[in-house]
Amino acid sequence: MTGESSMNILKRFHRSLLIPLLIFTVLPALAHAQEVGELVIKRGVVDDDLYLAGGQVELYATVNGDVVVAGGQLQLEGDIGTDVIAAGGTIALRGSVGDDARLAGGEVRVAARIGDDLVAAGGRIYLSPVASIGGRAWLSGGEIRIDGQVSDELRVSAGRVVITGAVNGNVELLADEIVIEETAIISGNLHYKSSHEASIADGARIDGEVRHTPVEVDMKPVVASVIFAGLALLFSIILTAVVLYLLFPDYCLRVSQTLHDQPWQTLAIGFAVFAGVPLLVIILFSTAVGVWLALMLLVIYLVMLLVGYFAGALYVGNAGLNMLGKTEVSKTLRAIALAVAIFSLAVINLVPLVGSLVNWLVLLAGMGALSRQLYLGYRV
Repeated sequence: MTGESSMNILKRFHRSLLIPLLIFTVLPALAHAQEVGELVIKRGVVDDDLYLAGGQVELYATVNGDVVVAGGQLQLEGDIGTDVIAAGGTIALRGSVGDDARLAGGEVRVAARIGDDLVAAGGRIYLSPVASIGGRAWLSGGEIRIDGQVSDELRVSAGRVVITGAVNGNVELLADEIVIEETAIISGNLHYKSSHEASIADGARIDGEVRHTPVEVDMKPVVASVIFAGLALLFSIILTAVVLYLLFPDYCLRVSQTLHDQPWQTLAIGFAVFAGVPLLVIILFSTAVGVWLALMLLVIYLVMLLVGYFAGALYVGNAGLNMLGKTEVSKTLRAIALAVAIFSLAVINLVPLVGSLVNWLVLLAGMGALSRQLYLGYRV
């Protein structure tokens, strides 16, 4: 495997580091979301931090604190006093941000004044001509275009990157295709890693050194090992899920029904459990008397992560059966639907960013339904 294939692997690796980082930051905060729904619109003035989640979120407010938001379509046009953290299918950030912006989406469009750093990951990332980044910009995605201004260093990992704007610091690029157009201004050094020479227009201004590091790595053994390990892991996950369902079919169906009856509540519970248990484990570890309790809680938490994902996948499988008009089905057919759901989620996970978000939502919803069912069983 030559340079282009190895570049795709390196690109995915860099992006995979950014996406979990953003998700792990967003999800715990959403457990405290003030507004959740299919359509969330916020106006006026907010004198504290603001947490929102929904299918479509529109923010036009002035927020004198942080903004944390997740959803399908995010339109953020207000003035945000400090940080903004957002994850969604599409994100449009306008207005102003007083400090940092951390964004993850299928498509990310920035036309805002950001006081400090921008960290973004997505399928497509676009910094419009009016975008102004007061600090550094770290971007990872499939296609990235930078027409705005970055006041400090720029780091990009992408399939294709186009720069037409101004960067007042050093630029580091990892990409298959690199285009520096004639309007581009780079006040520092340009260092790029690619299997191809960058296309640099004659009118482009680069004040520092231009350095190209060719990427030519034979990745065949690595790719083969990764594919084999991934298939083995997927098979073991499917086998474990099916065995657990066949051992406890009634309980598994009750958990799935809880998710069906109260989707938003179970998702919120999942957020809270996902974020709260690790914090409790850390607190217990910090005390001399709580170490063993912390270890037991950690083991239970890891089991809940796995079983919670199975519960979410079972709900997806049941939804598929319902779409086919099959309501009264045997355990065998339901087990097959569970296996198909897990396989389908694994395939969806290959879609950059969106696939990861879908799988995380399935995991958290399943954890929430499992936690609620455990609590109801404890009360009986």
